[in-house]
Amino acid sequence: MPVSSWDQTFSPDMRSFITSRIHPALTTTRALQLFQLMRQGAVIGTSILLAKSGLRTADIGVYEMLLYIGTIWTFFWVNGLLQAMTPVFSKLGPEDRKVFIFNNFLIFCGIALLLFTVLLTGQKYLVPALTGLPEVPFFGMFCLFLLFNLPSYPVEYIFLLHKKPWHIAFWGMATFGLQVLAVFVPVWLGYGLGASMACLATLAAGKWLFTAGVVARYGRWQIRRAIIRQYLTFAWPLILNVLIGNLVLMFDFWLVGWWYRDEAVFAVFRYGARELPLAQALATALGVALIPRLTEDLSAGLADMKAMTRKLFHILFPVTILFLALSKPLFPLVFNPDFTASAPIFNIYLLLTASRVLLPNSILLSKNEPQVILWVGLLELFVKIVLGFLFIYYWGLTGVAWSAVLAFWVEKLGLMYYLQKRHGIRVADWLDQRWYFGYVALMMAGYWLVG
Repeated sequence: MPVSSWDQTFSPDMRSFITSRIHPALTTTRALQLFQLMRQGAVIGTSILLAKSGLRTADIGVYEMLLYIGTIWTFFWVNGLLQAMTPVFSKLGPEDRKVFIFNNFLIFCGIALLLFTVLLTGQKYLVPALTGLPEVPFFGMFCLFLLFNLPSYPVEYIFLLHKKPWHIAFWGMATFGLQVLAVFVPVWLGYGLGASMACLATLAAGKWLFTAGVVARYGRWQIRRAIIRQYLTFAWPLILNVLIGNLVLMFDFWLVGWWYRDEAVFAVFRYGARELPLAQALATALGVALIPRLTEDLSAGLADMKAMTRKLFHILFPVTILFLALSKPLFPLVFNPDFTASAPIFNIYLLLTASRVLLPNSILLSKNEPQVILWVGLLELFVKIVLGFLFIYYWGLTGVAWSAVLAFWVEKLGLMYYLQKRHGIRVADWLDQRWYFGYVALMMAGYWLVG
């Protein structure tokens, strides 16, 4: 299959059959939501397979620590740059959009190369500071994986901007399916975690080549400093805000690693410290997809947000309540008995669904006010650090989880207050409060009933 265009793979009649008969309603919004679900599914599927593979809990902890280190150093700038792609792209002319695609790829490659150099040369100091351990096995191979994998992140957004929903879906199925196989198959065959890291690095190199082909198809290979400056100017508050939001989550893992200094305890917490995958995937994708609509027509965009989030409630809250009821018996079955203690932590993180489905961030991005999100995020981080140290002292791992739930509410309430005071945009304008509060009450009742 040529990397430059998947359209050449099928005849026009076959493409018509796929899009009109198999799933006529696959929009870019739904495709991006499906992509995020596949991303989360790959993470969970890998965790389950590793837990069932016979690896020691401490070895699984090594894999989780590598992911944790990678997330700390990549999540903030990757997501900040991705969030800025849609608003910046929509304001450019047709030819400048092509140049933007290439310059975006160039920025991702440059940062990935810089990060690769920093991590390899500074691992003697960075690894102990982040994990409390003198070293983490397979660190060099994991850095190679990051070098090639990071520039592939904009691919689904390029397809989104060019209204290619089936490209998004196929890209997700291919990359995340292969990712799960790359981690699990070598372990299952007895080659160990080192072979898995080598397979991941090889897969990442293939993804980089595919990304270069996509950029060649939709972009123009020309460096334009003005576009780079415009992009980075818009993106930097978002990068800092995502960094702060990431620190809110990563602080939990750092605190647990630093407080306990035990790979097994770290693995137990990592397996429990997960949001409902559906909530994060569907809400994030919906928030991104709504930005162009809010930019074009705010009133209509707010009405769309109200209607579409209400539909989201009907999916996410019942599933959250179901997971609350089943998590304790399922954790030792799905993973293994060593992770029984992860279930109470998971139940607390499930409560993040209530804040995750609120999308004031999208409204502010459509109004070109990313800096407001940044300042509110700083307040959120301060609250998280204070509560984290306090709660782990009194309540251990569950205390860390509760501090995350409370800190996330600081961000949402702060942004909602700003929209009301500065722009006169009431919560009722974009949120169906009757359904929302009814579902939240049921979710909290479910949590307290299961203990």
